[in-house]
Order: sequence, then structure tokens, then C-alpha cells
Amino acid sequence: MISKFFSITKFPISIAVGGFVYFWLISNPLESYPMPIILYWLPDVIGWNGFFIVVGILAGFITLGTCLSLAGEAEND
Repeated sequence: MISKFFSITKFPISIAVGGFVYFWLISNPLESYPMPIILYWLPDVIGWNGFFIVVGILAGFITLGTCLSLAGEAEND
């Protein structure tokens, strides 16, 4: 039953999580965001809004992968 629930709601949950992460980062600005040195250049290139959109998309994909694994729909080779 839980696997059927995650199978049906995997896309709406991942979109909602991605949107929430973006909204949370935009509406709760901090003075500075601690970032690893390897990603330090990214906000300078695409801007902070673009960076927050990328982080929201990544959060959505991570949530989608989690829902797929909970639903048992992962591809087995």
C-alpha cells in the first residue's frame, strides 16, 4: 500500500519539495551562505536566484529518487 502511494505521488512530492526549497532560500536570506570552495564560483556566474533554482531542482531529483526507491521502481540490471 505504501509503495502504491509513493508510485502515484512521486512527481507531485518531488515538485513540491523543489519548490519549497527554492521558496525557503529566497524568503529567508542570510548574510552569507557557507559553500564548499568548489562551488564558490557558481553564484557569481548564474546569480543567486539561478543558484537557488538549481538547488531546488537538485532537491526535487533527490526526493524523486527517494520516492522511486520506496516504491520499489528502481531498475535492476
